[in-house]
Amino acid sequence: MKKLFLATVIAATLPLAAQAESNFVTGTGSLTATAKLDFIITVPKVLFLQVGAGTSNANNTTVNDIAFAVPAGNVGNGTAVTGTGGDLAGGGVTVRVMGNSGTVTLNNAVTGPLSSGVVGNPTVPWSDITVSAGILPATTPGFNNTAIAHPAFNTAAGGGTSATGTTLPATGGLVRREGSWSFAYANTAALPAGTYGNTVANNGTVTYTATAP
Repeated sequence: MKKLFLATVIAATLPLAAQAESNFVTGTGSLTATAKLDFIITVPKVLFLQVGAGTSNANNTTVNDIAFAVPAGNVGNGTAVTGTGGDLAGGGVTVRVMGNSGTVTLNNAVTGPLSSGVVGNPTVPWSDITVSAGILPATTPGFNNTAIAHPAFNTAAGGGTSATGTTLPATGGLVRREGSWSFAYANTAALPAGTYGNTVANNGTVTYTATAP
């Protein structure tokens, strides 16, 4: 009985939901009839972050590697080593942010200094990874191609989220920014031979996060 009642109510209300406004007039002189329509556009909240390879407003699972090969004669002498990898030259990556709900904040998180996996050996602090912000070689239509400040790495022993993020203010409720980050290794300390970082276990992964209201 309950199912039958519900079906009856729905059937009775459907014609009402489909009706548009109508205006019937009659008379002997000039006549005017009017009818209105209401237009409603619903725009969803969206947020897009690209660091490295990717396509605007699309998912991409590729994680770029940024590698530093220290020349044998320069170990720990303070001569910075330019990175390789990424989707741009010289260890650079594309950074692209798009949001439509107000100011966007960029952060990153690490799990600790880069390790070689050998217990007792020195590690590489994230302060030895330097970042230069720049623009892209070409501008994407609709995006503001300007340098985007890189949020400082958390250099605490256990890592964590950067203490100070990068704020990207909205213009007219929108954030559409793009730029580049280029990485280098400061090479400030002599270290035992080995590969530092590279895996999650050796704290080699940085996770970037964009947050919007």
